Amino acid sequence: MRNFLVEAPNIDFLKIRKIGYLISFSLLVISLFLFFTKGFNLGLDFTGGTSVQVKFNQPVKISDIRPLLKEVKLDDALIQEVGTEKKEIEIRVSTKKGSSSMVVENIKKALDGKYKGQYEIRKIEFIDALVGSEMARASIYSIAFVFLGILLFVGYRYEPLFAIAAVIPLFHDAIITLGLFSLIGREIDLTVVAAILTVLGYSLNDTIIVFNRIRENIKQRGKKNLRTIINKSINENLGRTIITSGTSLFSVLALYFFGGESLNSFALALLIGIVFGTYSSIYVAAPLILEVENLLRSRVKKEQLSGV
Repeated sequence: MRNFLVEAPNIDFLKIRKIGYLISFSLLVISLFLFFTKGFNLGLDFTGGTSVQVKFNQPVKISDIRPLLKEVKLDDALIQEVGTEKKEIEIRVSTKKGSSSMVVENIKKALDGKYKGQYEIRKIEFIDALVGSEMARASIYSIAFVFLGILLFVGYRYEPLFAIAAVIPLFHDAIITLGLFSLIGREIDLTVVAAILTVLGYSLNDTIIVFNRIRENIKQRGKKNLRTIINKSINENLGRTIITSGTSLFSVLALYFFGGESLNSFALALLIGIVFGTYSSIYVAAPLILEVENLLRSRVKKEQLSGV
């Protein structure tokens, strides 16, 4: 295993690139189907709702609070700890569950069953649905801006061929991540959007490193045997890719299992993104350079033949 990580193997990744295309295309179609049929479970950041901050006399566990809220039909509320003493929590409830005053009354009713006289409500905030829609719009703009910035940067730093091959996998990673969130019905809030933007940067970083090696090998050998150059470049970076993705994966797994409920969705988005980001760097981004180059060559040949 050590030799495999240190020395470049000789795996023909491009030989099975069409299988990779098929897998990616299938996942993208399923994800888009889920977008239009099942939709997304949007959080308070986008839909609006009520936030209630409660302080207890003694430390409490979120696992003890959730069954109480379930009794008043607030089982889908977001509960997270505030501070480090585990005496204060924040309960966030969507506008779908009624007006702000009704939500507060139901929370009091739920907590009184076990903690009457042992808590106080410190703060109540109402998030307007209009503000939520503005946040959703801003999130879409931020993701679109990232795509545009990456397209311009890679196109300027390398060439348009590389820019196209770099941006398509980013759409691939973002759509599949959102598709899985739609499939499992996991709530999407601003932390998930932040995770997706982080994933795009991570995926691009992995892709750029492979592209750098491809460009160096092209300078030495030219584009005459581009297929061999791309394969060689992926293999030369494979050890680094496995080590980087593996260590990142272990860190995010720790965050997912031990980071608490408030960071759970954020960590899940990172997990999905790291797996598919690594996959797309090898089986989507690099092979696309060959596909686009072949397409351009065939177009030039057709123009030459038509000129003749």
